[in-house]
Amino acid sequence: MVGIVLISHGDLAKGIISSASMLVPQLENVMSLTLWPEDNPDEFQKKLEDAVKAADTGDGVFILADMLGGTPANRAMYCLGDRVRMMTGLSLPMLYSLVNIREETSDLETLAKDVMAEAKDAMVDVNQLMKNGG
Repeated sequence: MVGIVLISHGDLAKGIISSASMLVPQLENVMSLTLWPEDNPDEFQKKLEDAVKAADTGDGVFILADMLGGTPANRAMYCLGDRVRMMTGLSLPMLYSLVNIREETSDLETLAKDVMAEAKDAMVDVNQLMKNGG
């Protein structure tokens, strides 16, 4: 099973896991790591490397980061490789999709494409939807 590590500024990652557990009560091999203003980026990177190793049960690891260009994502770039993939724009629909799709495949490329498509579909301008009779 592909492991999942959520990373964010503050408690966003932890909160998304809490919310996801309401939809998927048995969240397996999903963990979070948060960065606070007083944290040392080098220490955060070490903790992230340890989390990635712990999450990798043989099928690889997905890192979901809050935003491209932030310290968590920048530090995660040092972990990337054939068995570690990262996506930014962390959201509940993104995690929910990844948790469900990883049951069907452990191919990281396929997972990335499918999760990106579902995450984009989850973004809806509800006012526009209502105007169009949705």
